[in-house]
Amino acid sequence: MNLLVLLTKLKDWLALALALILSVILMNSSSYPAAEKFRFGLGRFISFVTTPITLIPRTITVWGENAELRAEIIRYATDRNRWRDAALENIRLRKMIGFRTRTDFQYIAADVIARNPVLNMSSLQLNKGSEDSVKTGQAVITPEGLVGVIHYSDKSASIAQLATDPNFAASVRVERSRIDGIVRWYMGEMLLIDGISKNQDVKEGDRIVTSGLGGVIPEGIPVGLITGITSSRGDIFLEVHVDPYVSFGRLEELFVLNQLQDNPETVN
Repeated sequence: MNLLVLLTKLKDWLALALALILSVILMNSSSYPAAEKFRFGLGRFISFVTTPITLIPRTITVWGENAELRAEIIRYATDRNRWRDAALENIRLRKMIGFRTRTDFQYIAADVIARNPVLNMSSLQLNKGSEDSVKTGQAVITPEGLVGVIHYSDKSASIAQLATDPNFAASVRVERSRIDGIVRWYMGEMLLIDGISKNQDVKEGDRIVTSGLGGVIPEGIPVGLITGITSSRGDIFLEVHVDPYVSFGRLEELFVLNQLQDNPETVN
């Protein structure tokens, strides 16, 4: 009884739905121009309604693929940087191993573990100490040249005073003309040679090495190149500016020179 009442109430809507369905069937089966126009419009309407629905899963899929690609790019970039660091470290280590040419010294390899933040003392903390035969006064070098000297050493660590420290001084020599002088810090990472008079043979581009005088740093260690020579009127000495071979701000690995006991005649 209830079903009959419901059908009675909905009979007008059912009749309209049946009429629409029948009209669509007739229009689709007809070849008249009006029917063709109706079918074209109906197709465009259905496409307009269904396109956003079909785009949603496609968009979600593309977003997921883009996220995966971005993650893959990050992984590749990380691996590339890791490989680059390993390659650069390999080049540095091979260079350091290959440069050990003097047999009268033990080359103690050390890593930089800290930098001294105090402005009036340019120094590095190394991971080698007296247990590794590192002692105060030993020269510190890289394959490029002179770094400084050991200023302090305990059992497992040491402090290297750099050539850029205002209190540092070392005996050096112009390699070409054999003129001696004292190299000191000038400004930044630049050095200055004292004690060379105006009448002595020095030129821009001359190579500076340690002289071994003073009994602290061995002779023949590269220091840098002369990049400028100036003099003031009435002054008998030249200001000889030196660009060091070593880049002090980039030091990571270096060597401490320990004189072997079976060569006592070698300056240490």
